[in-house]
Parts: sequence; C-alpha cells; structure tokens
Amino acid sequence: MAMKRDFPGSENRLCGGCGSSERWLLHYIRLRGTFQRLCTNCLLKNHPGLFCPVCLDVFDFDHPPPPRDRVMCVKCPSIAHNACANCASFECPPCSQSSTFSFFNFDRDAAASDGGAAEQLPGRESAKAFVAAAKIAANSMKKAAAAARSDAERRVKEAVSAKKRAREALEVLAFLVSKEKVEIGEMNSGRVEQQKAKSETTNPAAMQVLASLATSMAAEGTNGVRPNQLQSNDMEEGGDRVKEGA
Repeated sequence: MAMKRDFPGSENRLCGGCGSSERWLLHYIRLRGTFQRLCTNCLLKNHPGLFCPVCLDVFDFDHPPPPRDRVMCVKCPSIAHNACANCASFECPPCSQSSTFSFFNFDRDAAASDGGAAEQLPGRESAKAFVAAAKIAANSMKKAAAAARSDAERRVKEAVSAKKRAREALEVLAFLVSKEKVEIGEMNSGRVEQQKAKSETTNPAAMQVLASLATSMAAEGTNGVRPNQLQSNDMEEGGDRVKEGA
C-alpha cells in the first residue's frame, strides 16, 4: 500500500491534532495512511484499544488480552484490565472527563517559571503516558517500514516483468521488420519477372516478323545469296560450257 510522507516544514513542528509546539513531546507516526507528528495526549486518544487507559500499560500488539481479562468502555473502543475497571459499565477517563482530561499534563514553560530544574520534569503518570505513546509510535513505524519494504519488492518485480515484456516486444518487432524486408524483396523480384514476361508477349506481330526473318536468314547461304539465285547462276554456267565444246 502506498504511503504519503509529509515533507519537513513549519507545520510539522506542531502537533497534527491539537497544535502543540513542544517538539520534543511529538511522536512520528503513521495514522490513516499518512505520516504525522502527534503529541502524547493526541496519540493515545487516537489509539484507544492498544493500551489500558487507567494503568497506561501497552498491550501486546500481536496478542491482546482475551475477553475474559478485559472490559471495554461503553462509549468508545478503549479496553482496560478487569482489575483497573472495577465495574462492568466501564467508562474510560477520556470519555468520563471529556472536557478536562489529558493523558499528558506538562507545561515546560510553566514549570520553569515556578522553580528549579527538578520541577521541569513530567510527573509519574505523564511519564508513563509518554512511554506508552512511544511504544505505540514505534510499532506503527515498524509496520510502516514493513509495508514500505513490501511495496518496494512489489515494484521491483513489476519493473523486472515490464523489462522482460519490453525485450520480448523488441524481439517481435525486429522479427516483423526482417520478415517485411524479405517479403518486399520477393515482391520486387516477382515484379521484374512479370514485366519481362509482359514485354515478350505484348506485340505478337513483331514476334512473327522476327521469326520469319530468322527463318529466311537461316535459308540463305554463307555469302548472303538466296537459293533460287544460286540455281540460275549454275544454269548459266552450264550453258556457257556447252557452247565452248561446240
């Protein structure tokens, strides 16, 4: 699945939920297909079924507690340990105290104005909430990395397959071009033969004249005198000889 990654900018220095400007309190997480920076309070409120909202223990992501060991909030998907809920009609703190509740209650500027450095540290509950949010964010990024790796492998396979198809298409194109050249050569040679045969049969009268001329030339002697002329010459020579004998 393709994921959209936000580019660094001034808006990424604030919480994507409440707009908090405490950068060191923001967690980088993938939420609803996009990467966001959320504060501890907003992150936990967006993942109510991954931790107990009372003790702030994060459940095993692969093996959540079985139904017999947990109780679900009557207003949201949040689940808590049976020991933490203490009642069947359980309402998680964000639902029961919706207007004032926050998982992480720490204002560094207010703490700094009150006194020393020791007072600038978050309390125990806020620290547990911060750790829980960090674990959830880490698991989210782990899944995002696995999804990105799977998407990259899929794209590599698609690229290899596309390259193979392109190579096969080029081979087919080369074969077709070669075949077309051979066909064109055969067509040209056939046209030459047809034109030669056509030129030989287009004027039959001229062919008859040429045939009769060849026949008459074959009947002539070696000196080019016709046979009847040779016969008359022989008769004249015979008459002369008779006259001389007399």
